[in-house]
Amino acid sequence: MGEVQQPGGRRKPHPERARPGERLGTGMIRVSALVAFLLLAGCDSLPRDPDGTLDRVREAHLLRAGIVAGLADPSGARHYIRRVAGRTGARAQVEGGSAEHLLARLDAGDLDLVVGEFGAGSPWGLHVSFLPALAERGTPYGNVLLVPAARNGENAWIALLHHEAKAMRGAAS
Repeated sequence: MGEVQQPGGRRKPHPERARPGERLGTGMIRVSALVAFLLLAGCDSLPRDPDGTLDRVREAHLLRAGIVAGLADPSGARHYIRRVAGRTGARAQVEGGSAEHLLARLDAGDLDLVVGEFGAGSPWGLHVSFLPALAERGTPYGNVLLVPAARNGENAWIALLHHEAKAMRGAAS
């Protein structure tokens, strides 16, 4: 039953028995589809916020933001915060202060967003997520960027902030 004799002496595998590996493609496709399904089932809403920043801002209708004191022109920071508040349906509660104070409050979860001028090598880059620059200005010591910052790991929130920063920067070009 393993092989069928063909005219001319050639042998061909029996139609009901495939050689090892011939049906591997179909089986691999099924296994791959099952694995993909199981992986996607666990990823119902990505990106996620472990601390729920985006959901909290939307549900409480309150965006807690900080603007670093001493900005040459704070209008860009205010405009960005208004954009984000509008996008989330929230009212912006804005406070001013030093970069160190505001970023520490952001890292602790007491603020949702901080906007300020930061150099490229800010040590806070290890503790918070800096987003795309909203503006840039030159100083005698180098360029300074107007940058929004968010808590690390709040990926859905960061994605929204990133989108708004890119849109604002694109509108200014």
